[in-house]
Amino acid sequence: MKKNKLFTLVAMLVTVMLFLVACGGERNAAEILLNPPVHVSDPDTAGLDDNLRFVEPRTISVTLWDRGDERMPVFAESYWAEWVATEIYEKHNIIIEWVTVPRWEEGVQMSTLLSASSAPDVGLTFDPAIPETFGEMGGLHDMQSLLQRYGSFLPHLYNLIGETMYWNIDPQTNNMWSITGRLFQDGRSLTFIREDWLDILGLPIPTNVEEFETTLKAFRDNAAQLPGNNNGEVIAYLLGADVSWHASTLFDSLVPSDITEREWFIRSLPGNTDQRLMHHEDVMREGTRILNRWFHEGLLWNDFIIASDADGADLIALGQVGAFTGNWDFPMRANPGFIMSIRENVGPDANFIPILPFVNDAGEVRTFFPPPIDRFMFFPSTNNEILASLLYLDFMSRPDVLDFLQFGIEGVHHEIVDGGYIRMLLETADAPWPNNQVVPSLRNFDIALTINGIHFFDENPEAAVRTLAFGYPGIDADAIITARNLGLDNAYWFRNVVTRRIESESGMTLPLITARDVFLHVMVGGTPIEDFDVVFDQLYEDYLNLGARAIMEEREQAWIETFGDVDTMP
Repeated sequence: MKKNKLFTLVAMLVTVMLFLVACGGERNAAEILLNPPVHVSDPDTAGLDDNLRFVEPRTISVTLWDRGDERMPVFAESYWAEWVATEIYEKHNIIIEWVTVPRWEEGVQMSTLLSASSAPDVGLTFDPAIPETFGEMGGLHDMQSLLQRYGSFLPHLYNLIGETMYWNIDPQTNNMWSITGRLFQDGRSLTFIREDWLDILGLPIPTNVEEFETTLKAFRDNAAQLPGNNNGEVIAYLLGADVSWHASTLFDSLVPSDITEREWFIRSLPGNTDQRLMHHEDVMREGTRILNRWFHEGLLWNDFIIASDADGADLIALGQVGAFTGNWDFPMRANPGFIMSIRENVGPDANFIPILPFVNDAGEVRTFFPPPIDRFMFFPSTNNEILASLLYLDFMSRPDVLDFLQFGIEGVHHEIVDGGYIRMLLETADAPWPNNQVVPSLRNFDIALTINGIHFFDENPEAAVRTLAFGYPGIDADAIITARNLGLDNAYWFRNVVTRRIESESGMTLPLITARDVFLHVMVGGTPIEDFDVVFDQLYEDYLNLGARAIMEEREQAWIETFGDVDTMP
């Protein structure tokens, strides 16, 4: 296990590559990465000119995540989508047809499209079970063989993603149904608390769950004194419908400090990184017990089950919320712009600060980070334009393309400051952005599909971190660095475990997500305190019987088959 500091990921990746060398079959991922065989190296043979532009135009359909922003209701009609389509046509003679997929329903939508054989040529998902399931059914192209065949045409893709591109290759068959994007770890989740409310009530920053609960009660009991209160009432802690995420720092603190690689793997499940918690009975029991008590004591948002995340965001922006948990930089982002909004709605002193108030059984703070991979990109078997699709991924990995998509137009979205750092600019009433130039996600995450994070981190980490800090207009750069360091200083990683395919997981991701959410909603907001353990035992057994138990049992079998009856990988 690797703990703390971002560069420990390098050691983790080396470990993964060495493991794949040992397990790989005829050709493994490490060999492919270091010496990729290229079967097609002549542009003319591939229908390209010497500039890698198709002699005849090619048309591909591409997944585009869409958040339905009120100023940009159709992202495919945005300035950014039109720019990409124009540029790749000029560069490669490729015509793009966008297929928009709702960001928060992407897993369901992509599964539906694949089932109907109508998925875009370039598919995209956060759920690794989707390409694995459809790939094993013959519904996807094997990406490893495609990369071997056309690798010489994809320098930017290889340079950006590197070895993590082969993260999910099957060590027995060498099949690889998707390419993993690159994640540069800046953080995961933190809890945020109203600094001005703490100051008004003379409260210290809470450092454990007991102090945090005392603080929430103080917010509740002194609501009338707190800026932003709604007729004398506040929401002490905002929980959302996705309980496992909105309370992730609490759940993480309940994972035993001595948990082994073996147990972590057994209790993991593809899809949502927090689904593993449902496989750890004690974590879920004690976590939901705490939340259940807070709910009945009026410390949580009563409508967390039936309301949307947008409803919760409105309450934060209006200044009615004392604390919440989310992405490490969420309140500082320009969109949704929580800190800027509460300062406008409440006053200039209103502010959220990041904290990690929950400690584990060893008295340590741990935030469990995902591996350095991001979304999964795949090609359905209906894709007849393989090279054009690969060139699209390569184009979207070009430094100049990522510079433009991530930072926008100089003088409009950003400026260059001393040292060559990029500082993002606020939209102002005197200089509003055209609606189609709004950036609906941080660094245009929804269209810059091959990366999550600033793309030049590898080449110039200092410049990347400073640019990161300047990426939140209206927010002090030091506040961003503080939040980033708080998460990274308490980060905890587990190595990537590669075994045979877990057959019992096939088709179970979405049913178990749904069952998990229903379970959490009932345990937190629908169960009397005195009935808690009885209801928990019944619902948890139902969840195990739905398929979770079978997955855990098969994962344990696969672990033993691969590594033996041990708790740690070689």
